Amino acid sequence: MPSSTTTSKPSSFLIVGSACCLICLLLVTDLSLVFAEEHDDERFRFFGDTRLRIEQDWDSLQGDGTKRDDRLRMRIRLRGGVDVRINDKWSALVQARTGPHLSQQSPHITIYDFDGGPTGPGEFNFDHWYLNYESDGLSAWAGRNELSAWHQDDMFVFDNVTYAGAGGTYRHGLGAGDLSWHFNYVALPVGMRDVSGAGTFAQVAYERNYDISGFTVAGGFFGTNADPDDPAGEILLTENNTRDYRIFDLQLQYRSQARNTPYEIQFDYSRNVKNYDDAAAGSFSEFHKDDVDGYVFGLLVGKQGGPGDWQFGYYYAYLEALTVHSSYIQDDWVRWGNANQVRATNLKGSEFRVIYTIRSGMNIFARLFFVDAIDLLEPGDTTKETGNRLRVDWNVAF
Repeated sequence: MPSSTTTSKPSSFLIVGSACCLICLLLVTDLSLVFAEEHDDERFRFFGDTRLRIEQDWDSLQGDGTKRDDRLRMRIRLRGGVDVRINDKWSALVQARTGPHLSQQSPHITIYDFDGGPTGPGEFNFDHWYLNYESDGLSAWAGRNELSAWHQDDMFVFDNVTYAGAGGTYRHGLGAGDLSWHFNYVALPVGMRDVSGAGTFAQVAYERNYDISGFTVAGGFFGTNADPDDPAGEILLTENNTRDYRIFDLQLQYRSQARNTPYEIQFDYSRNVKNYDDAAAGSFSEFHKDDVDGYVFGLLVGKQGGPGDWQFGYYYAYLEALTVHSSYIQDDWVRWGNANQVRATNLKGSEFRVIYTIRSGMNIFARLFFVDAIDLLEPGDTTKETGNRLRVDWNVAF
């Protein structure tokens, strides 16, 4: 399958414009910090962030045995919005971000391809617009937002994907810890301007902390119902516009310190219990009907957020093809798919990461991925897909 398609061409205007935006955002970063100190009680809070990324992909095989061209490119993400405090209980938020109209997963724009590939598209979309209510442990929203959920990786819930609908969280004490209940009912996005089908997300999480350690355990369910008669959903890959999912997820996290160095041990297990025995012959669902289990192991050492902080991490992921809905999870690990949609399941592999915090709101984040496919993608394929990727991000928030 081709790695990317786009109608745009390399544009010096887009490169210069993005560079100017980056410089302006860096200047506004310091100005906004001063403004915040002098106007602590303002009702309007303006915020934003930018990311400059260098991304290298190499040694990536397609299902027909051909090799994808190695690719080195520079990308950017711009986001900005306003949070309006109406009163002590009600607020509203609007945020816009870069990213293709046809991608619900990626807010990034390619501003330069070192191998002569295409750039852009230079498009913006509103990814958050919602009304929020908070009172006595309850937080509820209606509009478009990320899911109300606790998560420690992007394999079950991915914050870049936002949904139109309603959701909320209720927190209360339980023994010496805290219990949180999360619920969402949403329309499923296809790109940033259409929806197709609906989903229900529910989760309960318990957290308890001790002197230098603590743990969190969370159990969740994400059920999605596709609308195969809706042509808007046809941009989704692997026939996701025709298939329902019933996904249960269990997450465990243990936190502690060793020689005054914090660390986390993470585990995430998912299983799709939807039965695909009646799937049409030759369909993606029929070919992968038993590929419904997956897990992620993670280890983080160090801390982030303060000037000079370092954090190192390792993740191992094993996600069979129908473990989770591939249109609504991360697009970081692989370039499998096309310019707008990524299908990051049917994979096993490792991520190595390091984060260095330059100062509050600014860091360098490097991630290295080595990935292989678990199985052939579809009937007729001769080779399991592979892929290696390096991403280095400079993140600035204000």
